[in-house]
Amino acid sequence: MNRQNSIDTLTRVPDRFPVWVTWLAFGIGLTGAVSLRLILVVREYRPELVRFFWYVGICGNLIFFLFRSFITHRRRKLINDLNLAEKLRCGDTLGREDCQALQYLVGSLQASKERWNYFVIFVFSVAAIAWDLWISM
Repeated sequence: MNRQNSIDTLTRVPDRFPVWVTWLAFGIGLTGAVSLRLILVVREYRPELVRFFWYVGICGNLIFFLFRSFITHRRRKLINDLNLAEKLRCGDTLGREDCQALQYLVGSLQASKERWNYFVIFVFSVAAIAWDLWISM
């Protein structure tokens, strides 16, 4: 392998995941988040299920945040490998691969279900706190 092929391998723009992968990660993340917040309700009515909901919540969060970490790593690696931040800061002319990388990054951010996950986590967190305060009065 010559040096140019080695460089191409290092900076190759990754393929985006299929839509079903992002939806699956979103579903797993939501399941984990909601499960942890439902522990308060389950504790009140079906205490024998608390451990189940805890494991579902922890495992769901573990998988979701591992996936998110992988995505972030891919994005950062691409930006660093192509020195995109510096090229943009200096106003350098962007090559074909740079433009493909930016298309990947923008598309990846637009396809991300992350903002919905955070919104649902927020809503269920507020609901769990309100429910717990109401039930303990």
